[in-house]
Amino acid sequence: MLRAICLSVSLVIGAGPLLAQTSVALREDTLAMLDAIGLEQSIGIMVQAGTRDGRGLEEDLFPGRGGAAWGHIVDGLYAHDSLRAAFYEGFPEDRLTEERAEEILAFFSSELGERIVEGELTAWEAITDQAVEDAANEVYFQYLADADPRLDLLERFTEVNDFVDFNVMGALNANFSFLRGMSDGGAYERPIPEDMILTQVWQSEPEIREDTILWLYSFQLMAYAELSDEELEAYIAFSESDAGQLYNSTIFAGYEAVFSEMSYRLGNAAAIFMTGEPT
Repeated sequence: MLRAICLSVSLVIGAGPLLAQTSVALREDTLAMLDAIGLEQSIGIMVQAGTRDGRGLEEDLFPGRGGAAWGHIVDGLYAHDSLRAAFYEGFPEDRLTEERAEEILAFFSSELGERIVEGELTAWEAITDQAVEDAANEVYFQYLADADPRLDLLERFTEVNDFVDFNVMGALNANFSFLRGMSDGGAYERPIPEDMILTQVWQSEPEIREDTILWLYSFQLMAYAELSDEELEAYIAFSESDAGQLYNSTIFAGYEAVFSEMSYRLGNAAAIFMTGEPT
């Protein structure tokens, strides 16, 4: 799973055109697999979270200057079709053979797989609410205090899928894209070299890593609460398989493409409001 990345505007001391409909046509077996894992519902969650967080940038970057115009731009950027197009464009289908796609589809179409997908989507949507995330963190802290063996399973699951590094890199890339979009949009007196942006972004890596670990375990305790240890072991076994590893890496590539693309366009649009009135 990939955290819905909230841009770290604390890094920061005419909007580009909206994404066109994608020209990428994925195979039928790939589309069936993506349907089984709830891609459309995932995009819906990203739309809700992205729209909310995007609108919230006004208070941090250009207080009182956005109004209805900024809200309209954010809503346009986070159109469902635009996010789907970005995912399709970034999804490395060439790495996914039909045989592997069928294996992945078979797992997530099973009774256990369907329950896993439902639990993940329900938890992801819920935890985008800060109050829910805070409560989930408290649950995780209690599990830690109790040395609950469930955390051992989740640690194995997280390590097998390399979730921490995938999420950290996704967050760093999104922040880099956002700042590059601001620079390209004229938010600063002169464009900032990409190496300087990269250096600035990497300074936040320890904090992002710590926050990511907390979020991941809090999320997983919610998402898999209805799974027995044996069922979670079965999910771990799938994740260890060639099909599971391929599923994880390709899905992350698609999601990261969405977050990077949206982050750049959001930063580019914000630059207009930071430097003058939008036209």
